[in-house]
Amino acid sequence: MFFDLSSADGEIPNKDIDARIDACNLGETVFGVTQSESQLFERNARRVAHDDMDHILVQVFLNGGGLAEGDERVVAGDMLVIDMDQPHAMVNSEFENLTLVLPRELQSDLSELLAPLHGKRLSSENPMVRFMGEHMQALWNTVPDMELLQAGGALQGTLGLLEGWLSQDGRLPQENNRDVSSALGKSIRRYIERHLSDPISPQELATTFRISRSQIYRIFEPDEGVTRYIWERRMLRSLRMLSQPAFNHLAIGAIAFECGFSSESHFSRSFKSRFGHSPSQLRAQALGIQNDKESLLSSSNDETAHFSNWIRDLSTTMP
Repeated sequence: MFFDLSSADGEIPNKDIDARIDACNLGETVFGVTQSESQLFERNARRVAHDDMDHILVQVFLNGGGLAEGDERVVAGDMLVIDMDQPHAMVNSEFENLTLVLPRELQSDLSELLAPLHGKRLSSENPMVRFMGEHMQALWNTVPDMELLQAGGALQGTLGLLEGWLSQDGRLPQENNRDVSSALGKSIRRYIERHLSDPISPQELATTFRISRSQIYRIFEPDEGVTRYIWERRMLRSLRMLSQPAFNHLAIGAIAFECGFSSESHFSRSFKSRFGHSPSQLRAQALGIQNDKESLLSSSNDETAHFSNWIRDLSTTMP
């Protein structure tokens, strides 16, 4: 459930509310139509912090409407954007709307354009709003006749149209300038480096630095996302610890926990996926403790020499 629901006056309804949701799942994106009697939809700060719904909703009102941010009245034909990472409240009259549910991290560029529009009415007086609304309705009406591959392609086309419109419309608000984002990114990276042994999530970073998760994703987009960046830093720390004699007293499991992994088996799989060798193999080669240390260090075997050089090269190129 995305919202806390109550009657339009904020009280617990004295009868069941008549509502219906028809939806289809197009891969990672959900598309659906909601019909309901008048009621209050609300996401307070507590729900935002705890339900971890990292999505953005794009709604087109087919019938009815309600009062949006600033007491703007939403009517049929209008669009509304709801960032699930921000509190939201809206009193709806009896209504029917069409909603796209977009995962922020998988649609990061589009999400960056949508997030500043949170809670604001996009009027159907804007011809692009009418165009996008009619396009989304056409997609909804046609999806039942499509094969899955066709539906996925049509959805990507729709998202491309939406992104193209928003990126070209100069009247829409802009995010923080690049200099501020660069300085903030450096601070966040330092924080991550100090807390690699702890659980770190995009929500925790957003809360700690008092920014939205959409900003977090934008900052780490060059690193293939914040989750990927944290994983890579943990991998490099573990490589350093396994290849340096100073950490030889630590068991591989202890190194795994020190690098933020909850289990040694998960760590071993991740390490081998990243470096092509298991942690025990890396440690044995790097510290010269596999079988006979002296014979390993003096071996002229090409494969061993190549592996040792590989370790040294990695160590000298790590930041």
